[in-house]
Amino acid sequence: MKHPGLPRLAIISCALLLFAAFSSRAQNTTESMQRLEDLSQAFRHAYEQVRPAVVLIATTRSWQQHLLPRFHPRVPDLPEEDFRGMGSGTIISDDGYILSNYHVIAGADSIQVTLSDRRTYQAEVVGFDSLIDIALLKVDAEKLPTVRIADSDLLQVGDWVLAIGHPLGMGATLTHGIISALGRQAGVFALGTDEDKGYAIESFIQTNAVINPGNSGGPLLDLQGRVIGINTAISTRTGYYIGYGLAVPINLANEVVDDLLVHGRIVRGYLGVSMEPEMTQDLIRKHGLDMDRPHGVYLTGVKPNSPAERGGLLVGDIVLSVDGTEVDHSNQIQTLIYNRDPGETIDLHILRQGQRQYLGVELGERAEDRILARGHQRVSQLGLSVEPLPPELAFELGFNSHVAAELGFDQDEGPVVVVAVDPGGPAAAKGIQTHDVITEVDQERITSLQQFMHFVSGLEQGRSALFWFWRPENGIDVRALKIPE
Repeated sequence: MKHPGLPRLAIISCALLLFAAFSSRAQNTTESMQRLEDLSQAFRHAYEQVRPAVVLIATTRSWQQHLLPRFHPRVPDLPEEDFRGMGSGTIISDDGYILSNYHVIAGADSIQVTLSDRRTYQAEVVGFDSLIDIALLKVDAEKLPTVRIADSDLLQVGDWVLAIGHPLGMGATLTHGIISALGRQAGVFALGTDEDKGYAIESFIQTNAVINPGNSGGPLLDLQGRVIGINTAISTRTGYYIGYGLAVPINLANEVVDDLLVHGRIVRGYLGVSMEPEMTQDLIRKHGLDMDRPHGVYLTGVKPNSPAERGGLLVGDIVLSVDGTEVDHSNQIQTLIYNRDPGETIDLHILRQGQRQYLGVELGERAEDRILARGHQRVSQLGLSVEPLPPELAFELGFNSHVAAELGFDQDEGPVVVVAVDPGGPAAAKGIQTHDVITEVDQERITSLQQFMHFVSGLEQGRSALFWFWRPENGIDVRALKIPE
């Protein structure tokens, strides 16, 4: 016997199932849309929160003869046009301290900072560390908007990140992406002197957030709008973004800030070793190492009379960990040591000829850093502040190529200029003035700021040295200054 009600029940059941399916799909779509909206809201909130503390940095650098190719004939001294550079900065304190990249302000004659509300200030360079491409600037202002700082040691690959800056001079711009890699080495060498080459500390955050010229010095943020890094470079063959952006971890940048504000200079821990970038299977075979897989960092050199030598390290040692942190790349060791001060002891776990050992090594300070610090201290005790003579000021003073040539300066050499004199100091007592150009000290021609500091640091304490000055109205003058004890 047929039951006419069954087909109707089946139809109703199917309808209910379809309705439930459509309802579930609609609910899932709604939930997905809500998650995307929540993410967009996080982006917007971070941008609105941080944008006021991201500044545009505009620099000028006068055209210089030595920028011409070597084969180019010398151009007569004429009023010079300015090269203009752009970058970004991140306000870290309400009284005007700003983080940026060293390469943004390197060689600048003037630095102008523009806030989001269009106020402009002239900035001074407090200090920098070219080894990690970070500079600290200061503007004369109060109650400025600031950023919040996160702990970059807690970052993980895959975390959402945001980049804010002034790319290509287009105004404040927000881009987003993820952390693609941590501790990345990218061959971005130190931008300082030749002495610094090879000491560059590269432990970048790599991101696919779009970073272009002009972003440099701006912040890389987490989803809460906290700074996790300072955008510094792009991996590119064109000069523009092709997928890889790099940022200095904020913890590393903060070491620069702390050193400059506490010590007035960069104070770096120094071990005194050279290392293979990373352990490889080929390296294991080459040295016949007793290990089943590549790990640790192989030491290729130990500098004589260095903390490493005094601590018992040997060529061929494999460093497995530093203070309990496992290491597999040389830049990991560099970064860990950078965060420590001279005089501190680090605990090293090493592998030597198949045997595991533990060593405690007291860190020192690079001889170059000590020499420059002593030079800066002595110049300060003399009551002077000096800088390399910028082309703009040289033109204003009349220190042109003819004067430089008469005094024996080559195209790539330059004296230093007095930019401030302590009224109560020894220099003022000898009649030394602002804008005096220091050309020689004890018959040693001054060719750069670093060379000047080197020479002054080596002068005998307690004796007088002859400082030779050039002045627009008087030409060369000489003053004897007693070197502080």
